[in-house]
Amino acid sequence: MAEAKLETLNLGVGYDGRLLIGDISLEVHPGEILTLIGPNGAGKSTVLKSIAGQLAPIRGTVLLCGEDMAAAGRMEIARLMSVLFTDRNRAELMTCLDVASAGRYPYTGRLGILDEKDRQIVRETLELVGGWDMRDRPFDAVSDGQRQRILLARALIQQPEVLLLDEPTSYLDIRYKLEFLTTLRKLVKERGLSVIMSMHELDLAMRMSDRVVCVAGDRIDRIGRPEECFDRSYLAKLFDMEPGSFDPCFDTLEYGPGPAGVPAFEHYVTSGGKRLRCGYTTGTCAALAASGAARRLLLGIWPDTVRLITPGGLPVETILEEKTEGKDFAACGVRKDGGDDIDHTSGALICVRVEKNDLGELRIEGGEGVGRVTKPGLDQPVGEAAINSVPRRMIAGAVEQIAELAGYAGGITVTVFVPDGGAIAEKTFNPALGIEGGISILGTSGIVEPMSSQALIDTIRLEIRQAAALGNRRLILTPGNYGLDFLRGRGLDALGIPVVKCSNFLGDAIDEAAEQGFLQILLVGHAGKLVKLAAGIMNTHSRQADCRTELFCAHAAICGADREVCERLMTAATSDACLDILKETGLDEPVMESLLAAIEVHLARRAGAECRIGAVLFSNQHGLLGTTQEAEKLLKQWR
Repeated sequence: MAEAKLETLNLGVGYDGRLLIGDISLEVHPGEILTLIGPNGAGKSTVLKSIAGQLAPIRGTVLLCGEDMAAAGRMEIARLMSVLFTDRNRAELMTCLDVASAGRYPYTGRLGILDEKDRQIVRETLELVGGWDMRDRPFDAVSDGQRQRILLARALIQQPEVLLLDEPTSYLDIRYKLEFLTTLRKLVKERGLSVIMSMHELDLAMRMSDRVVCVAGDRIDRIGRPEECFDRSYLAKLFDMEPGSFDPCFDTLEYGPGPAGVPAFEHYVTSGGKRLRCGYTTGTCAALAASGAARRLLLGIWPDTVRLITPGGLPVETILEEKTEGKDFAACGVRKDGGDDIDHTSGALICVRVEKNDLGELRIEGGEGVGRVTKPGLDQPVGEAAINSVPRRMIAGAVEQIAELAGYAGGITVTVFVPDGGAIAEKTFNPALGIEGGISILGTSGIVEPMSSQALIDTIRLEIRQAAALGNRRLILTPGNYGLDFLRGRGLDALGIPVVKCSNFLGDAIDEAAEQGFLQILLVGHAGKLVKLAAGIMNTHSRQADCRTELFCAHAAICGADREVCERLMTAATSDACLDILKETGLDEPVMESLLAAIEVHLARRAGAECRIGAVLFSNQHGLLGTTQEAEKLLKQWR
């Protein structure tokens, strides 16, 4: 076998000097795919980031083409190794060609000017991955599958010998997964690439990999060929599942197969012509676990399964895991099932400890792995555990029901904890929001409804086209349910004007409405989303841009805010927290006027001269915040 292109020698990885996994000795050879598998939070991404140099290893050595990476220069490494980590694909105002061409930077010098050879390499690589036809399209406007192909092209354009990929198929549907992996496999064999990647799709990992590395949280548990690692009994142990719950031939993970044979949660939605399975939230998991632990503590029995009706009206039933008990407590966990909407918390174990107290009341607290609120403006006050209001009501209802059944009238303390919550939270937006130490326990309906970005856009466009086909030339757009509630509260839903929920895709919705000939558009939404319009940001998802505090700060400065106020605004956790500060300093009205004026400029530019468009901003805490001048005119005319 050819000499290893990348090798780790007794590598130790972790955060802030704390060792998570030690004694990692791996090697990958030309033409070989080495795949890391293991449960969420096990450390796969940490290992890859340490190999890539994004995290400093705690100990040990990484050899790249036989040389110690720690002694190599940045450009030297970039010419030998490419990295494709899917959480780093922000590229506003760049075409697909711009993004792909960035892969030539290690060869172009500081100015980044491509010569004819560079341009030829870019074109050939884009053609190879099927991305040349997309070259002039905005990178943010293509689908997840197309975006991933462009990112693969960028990595290959570096002409590396080693390629690192962290969950490269996480956001792709099955068609794009297969296209992406087929292209990758072909390139590995034809070009002799050495690939190390992490994957959650075990059936695809089994088919794609030459060797598999099993990561078990605090160690590398096994390294071997797929047939050696994809053994049912071993995988059940690695993923802490009941024996028989995984079929390696079909990647069948049956959530909840216990003594009673509880099947996966079977509720589906149709999105973009695809049938997608729903899941349930961390809040639902906590309430289910609380019910099970309360039954053991107060009734003396561990149920085979636990069941509840979610606030959305759908029943969820599953088994309990990690059941423990003592003289005065009982604890257990329920594993999060994200359905087809997989996120960082999918597969996490949400645990609850229930014990009696002498306070005569029900208390809900957060333990290990549950974040704590450090900034104002969130669902819970500063200092409280990040367990939102609806999950708290669900937990309380589940425990009170068991207490009533048992005839127990004393106090109860419920502590929610997530063993891997700290590691999972590092991959989320929690730290930026001021939630530290773990994940949030969330959920409003209790159910997770999956929907891809492109499917959402297609659905929004269809609704707008349908409204136009009925002869409407006036339209109300709102991002979501908060906007609908606001419309109902103000009687705007009774005007006979069609209302379309556009989620975060404000720009796409406006474009479609203008194309369909709508002459008047009113945008109604929470300030947390619509304030971004003041910067011309038309996709309000936080992954695209989260400049709310910066916008409040900039417009406050224009209106005379001093340095102290600006600093407070910049460190505020939410839009409501910014509004609190502005109201306290008497700047709320002039700042909103300034923001609304900027919003109107960007909306008018996006909608075009033929369409009148305005916006109404509100907050759940502060109510109506303001309307643009055009919105005032439209509302007066409509009424």
